[in-house]
Amino acid sequence: MTLTVLIARFTAVGMIIFGLSHFLMAGLWSELLSPLRERKSGGLLLGAISLPFGLVIILGHNIWVWGLPLIVTVLGWLITLKCTIYLLVPWAHRRAMPTQRQMARSLRFAGGLMVLLGALAAYDAFFCRQQ
Repeated sequence: MTLTVLIARFTAVGMIIFGLSHFLMAGLWSELLSPLRERKSGGLLLGAISLPFGLVIILGHNIWVWGLPLIVTVLGWLITLKCTIYLLVPWAHRRAMPTQRQMARSLRFAGGLMVLLGALAAYDAFFCRQQ
C-alpha cells in the first residue's frame, strides 16, 4: 500500500468517526469547545492540535486531480490554513466559532457533512485505488 493510499484511508476513517461524534455528541463537543471560544488564546490550542494532521495530508496526499481524491487534499489544505491562521492570530477563532447557543446545531451540521465526505473518501480509498 502506498503512503498516499494510507493517508487517504486514515483521513476517511477519521472523518467518519469524528463526524459521527460531532453529530451524536454535539452538546458535549459544545461544552468542550465553548471555554476555548471565550479565551483569547484558545486558537493556539486548536491550531497546535490540528496542524500536524493537515500537514501530513498535504505533504503525503497533495493530489489535485478532479475526483474523489480531491476531498482529502482540500481537507488537508483547509486544516493547514485554518491552523496557520489560529497560530498566527490566536484570537481569530472567536470570529469563526459560533456562539454557545448556536454551537451544537453547527456541530451537528458539520458532523453530518464530515460523515458524508468521509464516506465518499473511504469509498475512493478502499475500493477505487490500487493497493
